[in-house]
Amino acid sequence: MRFTKSNNADKYIVDDDKIDEAIQKLALFENMCDEFKKDMKNLPERLEKLRVQKKEKTVAYKELVAQKLINTNILMFFKRHGINIDEF
Repeated sequence: MRFTKSNNADKYIVDDDKIDEAIQKLALFENMCDEFKKDMKNLPERLEKLRVQKKEKTVAYKELVAQKLINTNILMFFKRHGINIDEF
């Protein structure tokens, strides 16, 4: 369910009776962005730890590489839609 609607090409509004719900939905998105950024920051460290242990061929390493690729695609998707998660 959307809480916003466009009033012109670049501006969005929220009906007065939906402001609290819109704030809650925005807070959930901000929480997700915080967790996503933390995960992105930790991935290289986790990969490096496995590299040092010579575990590049393990399932755990491959899963982390796959997660890094997925996260990169998510970031690209957000950017295509004008969302820079570093601003959250």
